[in-house]
Parts: sequence; structure tokens; C-alpha cells
Amino acid sequence: MADEDLVRMPKDVPRDGNDYLINLIDSPGHVDFSSEVTAALRITDGALVVVDCVEGVCVQTETVLRQALGERIRPVMTVNKLDRCFLELMLDGEEAYQNFCRVIENANVLMATYTDEALGDCQVGPEKGTVSFSAGLHNWAFTLTVFATMYAKKFGVEIDKMMEKLWGDNFFDPKTKKWTKKHTGEKTCQRAFVQFIYEPIRRVIDAAMNDNKEKLWPMLEKLGVKSKLKPADFDLMGKPLMKRVMQTWLPADVALLEMIIYHLPSPATAQKYRADTLYEGPLDDKYAEAIRNCDSDGPLMLYISKMIPTADKGRFLAFGRVFAGTVQTGQKVSFLSFFSFTQLFLLLCGQLD
Repeated sequence: MADEDLVRMPKDVPRDGNDYLINLIDSPGHVDFSSEVTAALRITDGALVVVDCVEGVCVQTETVLRQALGERIRPVMTVNKLDRCFLELMLDGEEAYQNFCRVIENANVLMATYTDEALGDCQVGPEKGTVSFSAGLHNWAFTLTVFATMYAKKFGVEIDKMMEKLWGDNFFDPKTKKWTKKHTGEKTCQRAFVQFIYEPIRRVIDAAMNDNKEKLWPMLEKLGVKSKLKPADFDLMGKPLMKRVMQTWLPADVALLEMIIYHLPSPATAQKYRADTLYEGPLDDKYAEAIRNCDSDGPLMLYISKMIPTADKGRFLAFGRVFAGTVQTGQKVSFLSFFSFTQLFLLLCGQLD
């Protein structure tokens, strides 16, 4: 991240340098693999919840959210498949906005239901920077920060204030140059999210899809995107052109990285409130304290989340996470093994080594 971006780092979150190490664990969304989700959640500190912008929160998403909050995993959310609004459903700005509001509100209701005191408030919101809007298929996404940074200088306000104006019941009339909390009834008055975010994206997508490059290039010039395109990109047409333009203007990795860095906790922060869910022993012994303090010099506490069988009979590769202490090559460790009823039955029958 650029140095100037670090001003958006929450003031109550300590930061040591500008480098970040992030481990991503992808878990299946299908109901048949709920055990895989549970195993993945145990070794993570934060979750990126992906929700369809039209379909909303499905039953399996609710299940995963409940599991995550039960493990005291702090979530951020991306409202996905945004390209459907422009290319398939042809939604106008207000319709799309109301859809997004419904999806986010439904997710927040679930989070408020299952959150405990130790984890604190986990509700998400675009104005907080904890919700992004994405088109995963086309690899572009954005948070309100991108547009707030663009418009803050124009309106002479702080970026945080601009983010608040770009979501919710905030309307702007360019004719009178006034902000209001209610629609004035004038045709020139529009909701800020629609006017400053949705409509500019729609115009760029429409121009690219219709190969209207005479209109597209000037828009990209103003956005500072045209200079970032490769020479071969100028020969593209239709959907390939649209995808390349959007990926260059609103790269998905930047939006998702921003949410992860600024709004998901580090192990040192998360383990303070997750220790009593990770460790079943006395919460005042040296092992619990080591986990709580993320102590690399403490006793080794390693959680194995997945056992991967090798070609050699009876041997496994253990995939897990170190919560305390230090593990190194050649070190011998003792571990506790918990069998499922099926594994125990097979073991007793002599069918499991």
C-alpha cells in the first residue's frame, strides 16, 4: 500500500511498518463441506464473506456466518456479481442501491444475532470501509474509499466524511450545489452513491461494451486510467475491452487488500479474545497465556486442521497453525488426536492404521 493510504488505518490499531503478511484459506461454500469450513475457521482471524448482489444471503451463507461468529472470527463482506446489474439486469442506480442495502442489512441482522460480547460489534457497512462491491468473474472491485479519495478534494472535505456522504440518504443537486438528506424532487437531484459511483461505472461499461472509444478514452483520461493501459488493450473490443478497463481502473486485489489490512485483526489482536475458544484447559495456565499473548517464546501450541494422506501407508502431512511457541524442521512434538465416531469404529474393527 502507498504511504499516503496509511492515513486510513484505524487509529486504535497498532502498526509496525508498512509490510503485511497475509495467509488466505479458501473453504468450499457447499453445504456438504461444512466440516471443511469449520476446520478453516479455527485457524483464521478474519473472514471475507462473499454475497451475491441480487440473490442476497443464502441459507449456506447464514450457516457459515454463524460458524464464523461462533469461532469469534471478525468478518468483512464483498457484494459480488456487480456486473449482473449492468450487463444482465440493466438496473438503474436507485434499484441497484436498494438491492445492495437489502443484502447488507440482511447480513447485519445475522451478525447482530450471533455476535458475542468478547468479539464486539461485527456489523459491516460501506461507509466504514468493511463492505466492497465486486465482479469476481471480471476481476474488478472497489470500496467507497476509492471514490471518496477522488471526490474529497473536489468538495474540500475529509476522506472519512466523504465516505459517509457516498452511502445512505445523502443527495446532491449539481444545479444548486447543495447536499440534502431527502430528495428534493428536482430531476437534477440524485442519491450520492448513484450519482458519484454507480453512474460513472455504468457510463464506462456502456462505452466499452458498445465500442464507443471516442467517448471512452476521454473518460479514462480524466480518471487517470488511460495511461495505465497496455498498447495491446487499445485494440480490444466489446466485453474484453470492458474487462480490461475495469480491471485497470478498479483492481480487485487493491479493494480486498484494503479491507483485510485495515479491518481484520492481526493474530496478536485476535488471540486475546479467541484464546478461551481455542484452548479447553484452564484459562490461567501457561498454555492459555501463551496463546492469548501470541508468545513465540512460550510453549508450542499447534492446531492441526487437516490431515493429508501420503503415498506411504499410515503417514499423513499435517496442515495447521501455530498459536504459541515456535516450530522448526526436525523438531519432535506430541499431539492429541481426536477421532470421529466413524474413525473410532474403523479403528476398533482393525480397518484403520
